[in-house]
Amino acid sequence: MTDDQERYFIPSSYSRIVARELRLQERDLDRLLQGTGLPRRILLPGDETHLTAEQQVIVLRNARRMLDVPDFGLRLGQQLQPSAHGPLGYLALSSPDLITALRSLRDFLPMRIPFVQLELAFEGDWLDCSLTFKLAIEQEERRTLLECFALVIQSVVESVLGRELTNGQVELSYPRPAYYRYYADYVHSPIRFSQDSNRFRLPAELARTPNASGDADSYAHAQELCRRLLEQFPGSSLSMADQVRRLLLSQPGGSVTEADIARSLFVSRRTLARRLEQEGTGYRAVREEVLSELAMRHLQETDLTVEAIAALLGYHDTANFRRAFKRWFGIAPSRFRRSAL
Repeated sequence: MTDDQERYFIPSSYSRIVARELRLQERDLDRLLQGTGLPRRILLPGDETHLTAEQQVIVLRNARRMLDVPDFGLRLGQQLQPSAHGPLGYLALSSPDLITALRSLRDFLPMRIPFVQLELAFEGDWLDCSLTFKLAIEQEERRTLLECFALVIQSVVESVLGRELTNGQVELSYPRPAYYRYYADYVHSPIRFSQDSNRFRLPAELARTPNASGDADSYAHAQELCRRLLEQFPGSSLSMADQVRRLLLSQPGGSVTEADIARSLFVSRRTLARRLEQEGTGYRAVREEVLSELAMRHLQETDLTVEAIAALLGYHDTANFRRAFKRWFGIAPSRFRRSAL
């Protein structure tokens, strides 16, 4: 097992979902866990064991061989409805709108599946949900996880929209598999293979779609629970971007600099920049993600004036905040607030 594989820990609940999908009997449980060194009890309800990344990948490999069907990843992904992700799922389901649900998934994914990283970005008419892996995974297991990823994003989006999403786009980096015709039975949007990245593209106009089942009290409770759980999670299991994001959220807006963040993480600014670059991002990008999300939440959830929000986020000049907000969302803060009512 490599050092990286030892850093990431995944709740045993996902292995129980795998076992249920295989419809295993007690006598078959050892076959699913072969090579992991794990006892059968981790597959029993209520167990709170955390698997290493290597153990989780072995479980997936064993399961694929046991079931021996080409659409194993798609079958498994279909089981990963929001409720399968514990507090994270409840947070997404109670979010006020689609973009908040997806940001909740991004921010708190480390406490459920920490060896993958979800990034959100607006690109023209699209909202891109991109996935990267933080460790090396063999091709078959990578494909299984990417199929699950596409269906996890789809299930969150469709839970908020209350309908099937047919006008998105799914881009996957691997070649079209021999069983590609199965995809239409699971994924409701068009799929393109052999792409440069792995992402689920949503029409940007859907981002602020209100969640019909959203509930402010439930959302606040779930968010607080997720934050407490994330604080308890081993810090080494968080990506550098996750750690920077958490530090920025814990400080008053504008009160810390990149140098301050680097010192808090016991690294130099150059090392911080290099590690963020390795994760496909940078300090400015993470900072703007945090600021844009906080700005959006203040406009949607409080009666603070635009000037007060600008000051709260560390902008000494409200005009600079207005320009930044328009760059993030394409409209002025006042217009955004009216459209959110």
